[in-house]
Amino acid sequence: MTDAQTIASRFMEALNERDFDTLATFLDEDVALDSLTGQRTIGAGPLRMSVMSYFRHFDETFGDMVLMHDGFGQRIAIDATARGTYRETMPGFPAASGQSYSIPSVFVFEIENGAVTRLSHYRNIRVFEKELAR
Repeated sequence: MTDAQTIASRFMEALNERDFDTLATFLDEDVALDSLTGQRTIGAGPLRMSVMSYFRHFDETFGDMVLMHDGFGQRIAIDATARGTYRETMPGFPAASGQSYSIPSVFVFEIENGAVTRLSHYRNIRVFEKELAR
């Protein structure tokens, strides 16, 4: 594994473990998060708060991870399955009632000088909303 792949892999482990202190060690101070809702967050502190808020609504873990990388080793993509429980209604989404779900999810990391400078989280939001509306 390249250094960038190791960083992305360990980031995902920390995410699954809700280890926000370890997560912070991988982030550039001015990291950009492009969330699955289309919002952009700038900065390590705001990213941490955004992820913590997300997990308040969605008790979610990521598995079946496949790592891919570009030829320069600066971008890493992780194709994963998000499995979770929708526990608190999030604005813009259907009402939460403990719905379980399993849906494909993709993370793209940009890594410079050993730190994540951009993280984008993608999934088919319409399929996700359908899962939550059941």
